[in-house]
Amino acid sequence: MKLKALKETTLPSGEIIAEGQIVDISTKGIMEYFPFLRQQTLMVLEIGAEEWEEVACLLWGGFSHDNVSANPEIIFAQENFVKTKAEIEKLKKEIKRLRAEIKKQPLHRQPRGYLKTTASLVGKDTSAQKSLFEIPHFDTAINPYKKVLTKMTAITGNLLFALWQANKDDNNIFKITNLSEIARQLRVEPKELKLYLIYLGGYQRPITKLNIIKEQGKKDKRILSIYHDKLFYIKFNIRLKDGEKGSDFNNDARVGTNYLNFIKDRDIESVEVMPSLTLQEELAGSGLGNVLVDDSFVAFSLGLSDLAYKLFCFSGSNKPTFKITFSKLIDKKYLNLEQQVKGTYNKAGKRIKKGKGQAKILERIKDALAELKDKGHLKEWDYNEQTDLFSWTFSNAVFKHKLLLKKPDETGQTDQTGQDKIG
Repeated sequence: MKLKALKETTLPSGEIIAEGQIVDISTKGIMEYFPFLRQQTLMVLEIGAEEWEEVACLLWGGFSHDNVSANPEIIFAQENFVKTKAEIEKLKKEIKRLRAEIKKQPLHRQPRGYLKTTASLVGKDTSAQKSLFEIPHFDTAINPYKKVLTKMTAITGNLLFALWQANKDDNNIFKITNLSEIARQLRVEPKELKLYLIYLGGYQRPITKLNIIKEQGKKDKRILSIYHDKLFYIKFNIRLKDGEKGSDFNNDARVGTNYLNFIKDRDIESVEVMPSLTLQEELAGSGLGNVLVDDSFVAFSLGLSDLAYKLFCFSGSNKPTFKITFSKLIDKKYLNLEQQVKGTYNKAGKRIKKGKGQAKILERIKDALAELKDKGHLKEWDYNEQTDLFSWTFSNAVFKHKLLLKKPDETGQTDQTGQDKIG
């Protein structure tokens, strides 16, 4: 797919396209260029016939149906682009079908990076300081780095992404003024919700970010960055009594960490929430990107066991049909179950805690996959003992992957097989 700049254009990535310059992009890169196509600072020179449906899916997947033009030929009917009326009608028909699909249920986007993070990090916290529930006070000695998330903390994050997309202000901040309403959706008490918010905004977590660098005439560079950041930037706004000030409250009166805390026995006026910049970029379509889900996502997740939730998030971050070996699936980049299988070792390589063994964890994974099939997420799954290979295909019950919305070809099949190439 080739684009030409009608005038000098600066992309969000910082890349500058000079007037008259022609860039060759894949359909996966269309989201970055789409606003400039609408503004007609860029024009499409060439597009393959086989790319029409893919482009329509991508346009729909990154924007609400209200933002998809009712007259796609106005956006795309530029010189040397639309060859026939039949091509225009094909795109119109595809967009109309996608509009009808998106209107069936309320949808929002979940960032793939967060889904992969939760698939890896959700588990039982075995650190010395196990929980803010057990140490309900501010402590400057609390380790600000966490490699574990509880399932409820992770699901709170899933809910915040949905609410942030629907309610963010011009500064990209979602302000919570009723904690009870948010807690109700999670089926918890407001006091529990406040602690989940501490876990999301009060600790640094390992973050994976994919940057794609485009150079004219060269193959795209895929740069993977791994670093620590807070998953959400959160701020508690506390209502003080007359004459009170922050310095009146010592550590024993606070709950949280150096990064984020609130004062006990004082009302919270509001809570300001914003996803990390990396996750915002994914929601906008860059980096690892995002996947559309319907608004039953949180309710569905609440009904899952911990391991089923990890597999739910991991599977949803990939293509609908996926294959992976057991040894790779338990790796820390995926479900992070290697220590449960092999045990825990110290820096000298000596085992200090015995693992449960492959057979035990293998059965747990099978049980979790069976749970996901029973509850409608998976259409089918299998484990091949000879090849040590898991395979599954998920339905569009919750995840609205664009491949599941594509029309089947004449054989009734769609191209849905995928491997995780990023890791």
